[in-house]
Amino acid sequence: MLVRFSSQATANLLMFDDVARALLKVISKSPTQRGVITVEEMAPALVRLNALTEREKRVREGLERREELPVPEVGIEPHELVGLSVRAQPFIKMLMQAQRENKEITWEAPKDFAA
Repeated sequence: MLVRFSSQATANLLMFDDVARALLKVISKSPTQRGVITVEEMAPALVRLNALTEREKRVREGLERREELPVPEVGIEPHELVGLSVRAQPFIKMLMQAQRENKEITWEAPKDFAA
């Protein structure tokens, strides 16, 4: 399922529900069918997302231990998986631009996408 993030400050951003769910969880939002990220919520959201990016960077550099990832059944080894911090970059850019222009971000999905 796809989730569409929209703002008057940026182009729409589409992502799969599993990635959207994880990112919304990081910024303390519920993965409901529709939602909003207000301008006031953007600064704390960016702090949390940047902390995620830094943590994944430390794990990559071997400075911090990673929890063991299960090997997916699709033939991809855990070291080949794209990290959430990489997938978060377009969302982080959207948040920064919307914050600069003082515009909220909304999201919409066909249905609630809680795990």
